Amino acid sequence: MTPEQIKKSIDTNQLQLTNNWDRFSHYGIVLFLICISVISLYVSFSYILKGGKINIDNWTIGFFVEPLIFAFLFYRLQKKRLNFSSIDTNLSVDEIIKLLDNLSIEQKWSVETKNSHIYFAKTNPSIWSGSWGEQITILFDKGRVLINSICDLEKRSSVVSMGRNRKNVASIIDRIKVSS
Repeated sequence: MTPEQIKKSIDTNQLQLTNNWDRFSHYGIVLFLICISVISLYVSFSYILKGGKINIDNWTIGFFVEPLIFAFLFYRLQKKRLNFSSIDTNLSVDEIIKLLDNLSIEQKWSVETKNSHIYFAKTNPSIWSGSWGEQITILFDKGRVLINSICDLEKRSSVVSMGRNRKNVASIIDRIKVSS
């Protein structure tokens, strides 16, 4: 993340996706559901333009409206997952980084970036774990720590993490509380 993205993340309390691929990966399910509606609409209009008559019934409406409803719900869910959990602490950034280093060893996280502004790690679970992997972003801001864990945007798109993201955030918060 760039310093500007870190600042915006802190200001908005929401993880900023760094590029279009990250946005596509995170919101992929929304785009897929919108495509179903658009294709349904296109097929219906093509049929009408060829002189056909469409009997508007529950099936027709279902293929157009229901995917849009689910797209809206998944958009809200995915947007909410970008929100940071926050914890106030009196620990220094160096103490927090040391604490996170120990936790990353215990949890087998791969640390990608760590400095006085951000700590970024990824998980590499096995195929039987129920997850393709998570990315954990921790930002440091004047006496508080912002924590986010979402499905890894560089791996297969996933809507479900089997509780791993919640567990990652909870383990960080618990460790900071114990150390404060």
